[in-house]
Amino acid sequence: VILGKDDNLFDPHGGTTRAQAAVILYRSLTRNVPESQFTTKVPESQSTDETPLESGKQESVSMEWPEISPDGVNETLLFSQIDTAVLENIARELQTLVQEEREAERQNPSIVLTEGWTRVFRSERYQKVLDMGQNAVKPLYWIIYKSPNAGLYEYICATALYELSGYDFTDENGFTWSTSKELLERMNERILADRELP
Repeated sequence: VILGKDDNLFDPHGGTTRAQAAVILYRSLTRNVPESQFTTKVPESQSTDETPLESGKQESVSMEWPEISPDGVNETLLFSQIDTAVLENIARELQTLVQEEREAERQNPSIVLTEGWTRVFRSERYQKVLDMGQNAVKPLYWIIYKSPNAGLYEYICATALYELSGYDFTDENGFTWSTSKELLERMNERILADRELP
């Protein structure tokens, strides 16, 4: 689940592996079983089936994006709008989160079955980034924009950015993005479209 597919891409909407199918089956069979029968406790306010994208969506953030134009991203202008201390803090929190989760899976491979990979979105480190609010939006964008990868770290950054942006990038088939780079494309399109509105 963590390794993704070729070229270091994290593909949460890709084909289902046996482990993922086992998680789906496990959750389906245990949906109505009292929580007291499990060793892993989930707070009542959080369903194990709920991702932050479903449960914690923020109101749309009113933010100016002069750095984004039809010609692309003005990197100099974007970086000048970023508090580097916030950028470093976000990177530290989320990189540490990825390392901790990989180590947890190495030590206890069944954690993927019992808690799923989306457990990262219920972590204290992830919540710290969300708690930064609007101050985290452009640093998260920068991390994804500058990264040559589209792995788990970038996907976690993209999920936080999506939550904080308040944008709704869904259609009748679900999310219109599945990688961090696709999220940036959707955001850029929306920012430019919103700018054209009277």
